[in-house]
Amino acid sequence: MPERIKFTASRVGSLPIQAKEYAVWDEATPGFGVRVYPSGQRRYVYRYRAGASRSAPARMVTIGDVRKLGLEDAKRVARDLAGQVARGSDPSAEKRQAELDRFRKRQFAEVRDEFLTKYVDTRLRPKSASEYRRILTRLFEPLAAKPFDEVTRAHIADALHSIAERGVRQANLARAVIRKMYSWAKSVGLCDENPVTDTAPAGRDNRRERVLTMAELGLIYRAALEMDDTYGAAVRFLMLTGQRRSEVFEMPHREIDFDEKIWRLPASRTKNRRPHDVPLSSAALAIVASRSNGRDLVFSTVHGTVFGALSKAKKRLDGKVAELRGVSRGKATSLPHWTLHDLRRSFVTHAHDQLGVDIPVIERAINHISGTFGGIVGVYNRAPLLKERRATFEAWELLVLEAAGLRSLSCIEKAA
Repeated sequence: MPERIKFTASRVGSLPIQAKEYAVWDEATPGFGVRVYPSGQRRYVYRYRAGASRSAPARMVTIGDVRKLGLEDAKRVARDLAGQVARGSDPSAEKRQAELDRFRKRQFAEVRDEFLTKYVDTRLRPKSASEYRRILTRLFEPLAAKPFDEVTRAHIADALHSIAERGVRQANLARAVIRKMYSWAKSVGLCDENPVTDTAPAGRDNRRERVLTMAELGLIYRAALEMDDTYGAAVRFLMLTGQRRSEVFEMPHREIDFDEKIWRLPASRTKNRRPHDVPLSSAALAIVASRSNGRDLVFSTVHGTVFGALSKAKKRLDGKVAELRGVSRGKATSLPHWTLHDLRRSFVTHAHDQLGVDIPVIERAINHISGTFGGIVGVYNRAPLLKERRATFEAWELLVLEAAGLRSLSCIEKAA
């Protein structure tokens, strides 16, 4: 096919389809051509240089679809574009800028939804994605209808101030989330600066540091055992394994290898996206075995769904703990406030302090990579330390059962 031909409507409409796209140019109108795609689509285009010198970059502007625009009309558009170029304009750059300006005029809510769909839902775990969605849709609702490019640092600071009235930690988390959204928006050309960068944190975020004593752990274990329900079983399993709450409550039976006595978490279910094997002690394995109820999840509701009434169940457990304390103290009293995540922190602390377990073994045991196995060490040191981890969990089981007054698995089964 020659590169230049005399354009007629019939010749343009009959340009052959090839495996690769190509362009044919009109002999009579400089820069005016037709681009033919493998899909069969044909588009009028105009080609020019954005500058007077021969080294100026070549540009191309799409005029329209051959099926929707007549040849003479397309030629008139090409001649108009040639006039703009002669006057020093750059039609392609101006078109892109106009499209970007229209893009930036979208509402905050539109950009937010695109961020959630294109970035959050594709890169974050479902639980994290849900938290991002909650923060951006509920906490920043006052910004939803504003044009995205008109949202200023002052608007964001005002929203963060309102959120801080509910709690410093919530405000700092909201600031981190919206800052990430604006970083993404900047990376895709939706804004030139991140207005969140120079906003101030709401205050010091006091992270929890509660480490339960062995006596407290024993009391909680005993109370969870006496509850004799799904939540009590899950709490005991959390205490014995030191794993994350979501990983335990969403654990399906198929992840348990009874022959090897290992819980095998796939990468899709771990926080750091790495597969993780958890050696199970006798008590932990017995808890899972007792949950064989025909449902997919080990710690599910009676309907087979993820156990969700955690706060109510925690109150029942706290009540049972208070009763047990009352037996020994003569008056029912609750423990100082504690959370399920404190069980994980307590495992790490006591395994190192009382059992003398090395930190690398503990980090492998809880699938943590930011400390000993962070950076270049984490890249090259892939030793699983499985034997050491199994010994750790077995020793930890004995320590917990002794604190609970249950010295063997048979004691647990009798008490249950």
